[in-house]
Amino acid sequence: MEVMNVKQVAEYLNCSQSSIRNLVRDKKIPVFKINSKLNFNKEAIDNWVHSQELMSLQPKETNTNIRAL
Repeated sequence: MEVMNVKQVAEYLNCSQSSIRNLVRDKKIPVFKINSKLNFNKEAIDNWVHSQELMSLQPKETNTNIRAL
């Protein structure tokens, strides 16, 4: 298991460290703590990114008030 810290995940995902910390605060990214330090399993991050991609590809909800005849 490859473990990354906040800086490494930010570089890996090409975003800021504060963005990663915000995702952690909002419980939107897989994380685990050891001695109060944030740690990330690289495989879990890869799976999370993949799930985000899949969610973005899903069709948006259409108007549910319209019924087929």
